[in-house]
Amino acid sequence: MLLKFAFKDFLDDRKFKNTTQKNIRNYQTLLGEFVNYCNDHEIVTVEDITQSRVRDYLIFCQDKGNQAGTINTKLLRIRAFLNYIVECEVIKSNPAQKVKFQKTDIKIVECSDEQIRITRAE
Repeated sequence: MLLKFAFKDFLDDRKFKNTTQKNIRNYQTLLGEFVNYCNDHEIVTVEDITQSRVRDYLIFCQDKGNQAGTINTKLLRIRAFLNYIVECEVIKSNPAQKVKFQKTDIKIVECSDEQIRITRAE
């Protein structure tokens, strides 16, 4: 199945399932970038998408300056799209399923004794 038709079909399915406009726009943007990347690299059918192609795309995004959280969101969107394609029985398994999420930095905010006392008093 041609990737551009699968992408449109997926978006139509999200609309049918009453996905919020914000999420649909998010899918259009993030998956649209992936579809464009695939087209630029001569991947025109969903059957041509492999685990290494998905990982290469995410490395490309990382090289453009995307942070780990953004990379992980893109991976989630790609997985959702490919899961839909599996449900439609176009492919047998989701090649993005084995791509690992990036580790994100956990930020710990230190509080002074005074800040803790103020918080407790409230």
